[in-house]
Amino acid sequence: MQNSSFKIYNASAGSGKTFTLAKSYIKILVQSKNYDQFKLILAITFTNKAVGEMKERIIEMLKLFSKAESTIEPHPMFSAICTELSISPEYLQNKSKKLLKHIMHNYGAFDISTIDGFTHRVIRTFAHDLKLPVNFEVELDQERLLNEAVDSLISKAGNDKILTNTLVDFAIEKADDDKSWDISYDFNKIAKLLISENDLSAIKTLKHKTLDDFKTLKSQLKKDIALIESDIVKTSTSILTLIDECGLQHEDFNRKSLPNHFKNLEQKHFGVNFNSAWQNDLIEGNTLYPKRVTDTIASTINSIQPNLSEAFTKTKALVFELKLKKGFFKNITPLSVLNAIQHELNQLKEEQNKLLISEFNKIISNEIKDQPTPFIYERLGEKFKHYFIDEFQDTSKMQWENLAPLLDNMLSTSNGSAMLVGDAKQAIYRWRGGEAEQFIDLYNKSANPFQAEAEVLSLDTNYRSAREIINFNNGFFKYVSDNYFNDDRYSALYDNSTQKISKDLEGYVNIEFLDIAKEDNPYDLYAETVFKTIESCQKNGYGLDDICVIVRKRKEGVAIANYLSDKGIKIMSSETLLLKNSNKVHFIDSLLKLLLQPNDNTLKIEVLAFLTEQHDIDDKHIFFDKHLKLSTDEMFKSLETLNIYIDKNKLLSLPLYELVEQLIRTFNLHNTSDAYLQFYLDIVL
Repeated sequence: MQNSSFKIYNASAGSGKTFTLAKSYIKILVQSKNYDQFKLILAITFTNKAVGEMKERIIEMLKLFSKAESTIEPHPMFSAICTELSISPEYLQNKSKKLLKHIMHNYGAFDISTIDGFTHRVIRTFAHDLKLPVNFEVELDQERLLNEAVDSLISKAGNDKILTNTLVDFAIEKADDDKSWDISYDFNKIAKLLISENDLSAIKTLKHKTLDDFKTLKSQLKKDIALIESDIVKTSTSILTLIDECGLQHEDFNRKSLPNHFKNLEQKHFGVNFNSAWQNDLIEGNTLYPKRVTDTIASTINSIQPNLSEAFTKTKALVFELKLKKGFFKNITPLSVLNAIQHELNQLKEEQNKLLISEFNKIISNEIKDQPTPFIYERLGEKFKHYFIDEFQDTSKMQWENLAPLLDNMLSTSNGSAMLVGDAKQAIYRWRGGEAEQFIDLYNKSANPFQAEAEVLSLDTNYRSAREIINFNNGFFKYVSDNYFNDDRYSALYDNSTQKISKDLEGYVNIEFLDIAKEDNPYDLYAETVFKTIESCQKNGYGLDDICVIVRKRKEGVAIANYLSDKGIKIMSSETLLLKNSNKVHFIDSLLKLLLQPNDNTLKIEVLAFLTEQHDIDDKHIFFDKHLKLSTDEMFKSLETLNIYIDKNKLLSLPLYELVEQLIRTFNLHNTSDAYLQFYLDIVL
């Protein structure tokens, strides 16, 4: 009987991770014996990315393996599988044919999904137990529903007195901070906390609090802040009085630092520094005065030093407490409406019969924590023996806690396997609960929730990048490891990430640092530098379709897109596709406005100007003059000479999206593919 295996792959970028996953998947299929139980023994892969890519890769490999040529000029994966399974090329080719045919006839069993997809299946199974409607819909656009909840809450202002006062107070507080009084932006922002896995436990503690509770807390905090400020001022005044009564001058202290500190506090300037050298001298009993002072003054200062030290320590603690409570006070209003937003959100979900995708992990976690594992997961009606989890570094703590019992149950039986693949350096989803440390501890063998011993394998060869890129990364990671980490785990992660070179390509890396002065607009300088780089690439023989500009923030992308467009560089980007740069989009917009404002001659000119370009009309003046004298209905009738047929009443009866689609067809704007129009349709939708 074959034992279960637990493998962990530490796979850096370009190291053939997809190749390894696909190979392992196909190996499982090749080893399967009973096709009637195909669905039960078929491996399931959880991937956070590229589910379609993995399916495509496996099908393509099986198609390739099925060909007779595969035994003559075998693919590297074909050879690797033959070697690892100790089988002949002819056997693998024949088995691949059967597997491919079986998958085509049983495609529903070819199961590769995201973790959320699997969790969704579990929740469907438990819908009755969880008191959920069996036909619930999954809401992927969570922000839309959150925005609806916020709008619904704000619309109640004026009817609910306590809520109204809360919203007005918040608007006033924002105005006092020289910020926009518009509260909807802030509430939409804090509403996202409701779907954040990182904040679930904190939000849960506020579950039963009301607006009245927060109002009471705010009132108490206001009193506490006033008392603390008074105590700080009183203590500071007493110290300054003590200094005067002792006949001391402020100049008797080193740089007047100590008396100036208490003078600032007395005047309620609480942003004082607590890292100065004189403060350590005060606490440790060192000299607080310059050498020029007389022995009498020195003796006097030494005698009151314990009082000064005590007052300093006390006011320091009070200042920190004051800042903490002011921080609470500043955020109490947004927090006070979180439960109200949650209430509105719950109502919307109930009315629309929806469940947020972010709730999946929480629901499963609550359900399985007190249940025996086999019973829970057998309710799925399926048993999988092989699990592959890709991009493990982005798996959240709750996701892993939900999956671990399932994997543990499987690994406790014979002939099962689990494979975790990831790269902790690529962890980018901490904001939604991802914990790279889970993966680090697993492959370092400092943590293992299973009885099975983990086999750690490192994919240390880069099959994607050119030589200079790999060399640069190796040097950069080594430098970072040696100089920037206090945690040994992180240091070792980068120190051990050296990759071997596979491709015989030279490659090129260039880093340029921008010298940005305070008065400069960083985005302008950034965009100008990008433009110069593109010009340099073009001079070296590269076309625009060879060039990709990657930015960190959307603002940077928009700035670069604007700049490049102004310079005549055609760009394509789903994030920064500027609709204002498309004359077709301008035309559709103007036409929509004209349907609603038929007497606006400016809109007529915009529509007619586009048509003169589209139909190569030479005498634009006559064309404009002829049609501007007509009513909109008459103008549309006149356009029939250009084979443009518009039924205004029919257009206005259509839903907006269908109306825009109809206009695109009517004016033959769809004859050529246009990303701007497609993006515009997405916006309209």
